[in-house]
Amino acid sequence: MQKLRKDSGSGVVTIPKQYLSLDDVIEDGEFGEEVAVSVERLDRRCYVVRIPDDGGLPDLTETEFVERLVGQRLLNSDLSRSSLAD
Repeated sequence: MQKLRKDSGSGVVTIPKQYLSLDDVIEDGEFGEEVAVSVERLDRRCYVVRIPDDGGLPDLTETEFVERLVGQRLLNSDLSRSSLAD
């Protein structure tokens, strides 16, 4: 688990290098140029950090992750309804 630190009145959290390497944000453990990062608050104590791949970010509702969550919720809802009908 990462630690939240204070820096100039804001909270700062690091992203492990292994995650950044997996997404080609860094190469050989080094940053190339300055990287723009988007931080959005989703809910109480829940935030999402996104790094644009080509300069733009899709609406959060259009991301694969959110679509996968919605699909799982719908599937679970359909399964529970069919169980009640049996």
